[in-house]
Amino acid sequence: MSALALQGISKSFGRAQVLHEVSLAVASGSTTAVVGSSGCGKTTLLRVIAGFEAPDAGSVSIAGECVADQGRSVPPHRRNVGYVAQDGALFPHLSVAQNIAYGLRGGPMRRKVVRSQVDALLEMVALDPTYARRRPHELSGGQQQRVALARALARKPDVMLLDEPFSALDSGLRAATRRAVAHTLRVAGVTSILVTHDQEEALSFADRVAVMRTGEFTQVGSPEEVYGEPVDRFTAEFLGDCVFLSGTATDGAAECALGRVPLRGNAPQRDVTIMLRPEQLIAKVVADGAGGVGVGTVVASEFLGSDVVLEIELPGDQPAITVRQASVLPPPIDAKVQIDVLGAAVAFVPDKN
Repeated sequence: MSALALQGISKSFGRAQVLHEVSLAVASGSTTAVVGSSGCGKTTLLRVIAGFEAPDAGSVSIAGECVADQGRSVPPHRRNVGYVAQDGALFPHLSVAQNIAYGLRGGPMRRKVVRSQVDALLEMVALDPTYARRRPHELSGGQQQRVALARALARKPDVMLLDEPFSALDSGLRAATRRAVAHTLRVAGVTSILVTHDQEEALSFADRVAVMRTGEFTQVGSPEEVYGEPVDRFTAEFLGDCVFLSGTATDGAAECALGRVPLRGNAPQRDVTIMLRPEQLIAKVVADGAGGVGVGTVVASEFLGSDVVLEIELPGDQPAITVRQASVLPPPIDAKVQIDVLGAAVAFVPDKN
């Protein structure tokens, strides 16, 4: 049984339709990331799940119970969901322990029992029990987010909703906090929905990724699937850098400027546009006079620490392509290089216009 099931969710504000017949089934104990650009509808979808907004059409079921359908919506406090906002939303006048204890349910409890549960929740989010006496302003941004998560976990929710909880953190702290939160949720076995506009965050955090565009999902699948086998150019380009080449597909491969490249899936037998990721390409220096298929010239180089991004011009009218590879002994600018392809490409049928 799905811990969360959305069926045909639509939502408009005035004349603006934000969600259009969105459906999604989330397995119990799994983590799903909804990723899309600002204004695409992902936060509205999260608010519909939480009960802050009622859908115009469709239904929401949590743990097998319908909590929203047309004309009826169970209020947020009666849905067993946890919610972690972008800023954590901790009570500034309460200590860490008091913030976490606020999420505990079940009527009056002895102080010793509450303290024991708070300590256990702090341990779950990798914070020392000594943090219990601190106030939110005495914590780093990452620590505040972990406390917010502990408070939400205290209610033992059926579904945890995470609304861009890492976006306000700097890059190093964001990655560390993301890993800690993902580990906590997996160990606790909590079904989770993360909303984010950060593609890397979505791919690294979740078991499944749902890419949203203008109120609809373009693709839902594992991180490896949506990144490596996108269903269209929008999804491909939204999730990362792409190299597009014109080619002709026959017998599971395409003839293109890089030679014959294998294709994923059942490619059409016709002229296609193939898509490769820059890290699928490796540039090796060859003699200055070398030529032929897959040989180009390095015209620009960007050092990124562990990686280097090369811009390489190919003969003819083919636009320059991007190669991303290890920065150890990269080809210099103006060098002739042979480009090798790792793995298979994805084929798209070119637009008629």
